[in-house]
Amino acid sequence: MLAESRDILNITLAISIFGLAFILGWILIYFLIIIRQLVKLVESIENKVKKVDDFVTLARQKIDGLAAYLPVLAMGVKELVSLFANKKNSRRSRKK
Repeated sequence: MLAESRDILNITLAISIFGLAFILGWILIYFLIIIRQLVKLVESIENKVKKVDDFVTLARQKIDGLAAYLPVLAMGVKELVSLFANKKNSRRSRKK
């Protein structure tokens, strides 16, 4: 029944093709798992970069808001310094 060399060749080829298909399928599965992990990694990095960008944007807005008040604060400090200087000068003039 299996005496012919052609039958043995066909069975060997069938087993080899099945084995090759199995190995290629296994490699494809691992390749897809690696790609899925890379996609998750990229999404994680994108989320972290977005959080950093949001923080920088918020900090920039806060600094811009503070910059609007800086001239007013500077004038207030200048007035306080001049007020204290005038008080100090008036005390000195009283002592003389």
